[in-house]
Amino acid sequence: MAFDKRNDGGDKKKFGFHTAHRFPNRRGKDWEGPVVDYKEVDLLRKFMTTSAKMMTRKRAGTSAQEQRALKEAIKQARFMALLPYTST
Repeated sequence: MAFDKRNDGGDKKKFGFHTAHRFPNRRGKDWEGPVVDYKEVDLLRKFMTTSAKMMTRKRAGTSAQEQRALKEAIKQARFMALLPYTST
């Protein structure tokens, strides 16, 4: 072949898992509680699309535990009428 796209026999750059720590400063060593709270409406809006749907883990960059906490917080905020169920 005249041109090989791979460098040095196919070495690939190694990236860390991108959803490792989306909320790194939220948890301390001894702290137990929610990662996010339903009253933090501005933070919750960052993880919602324009049509008021939750973003996927891949798009939001959250871990499974953080995604579950976001899900519960968004549901509570919707119930308390802090967030819309649908966009208007």
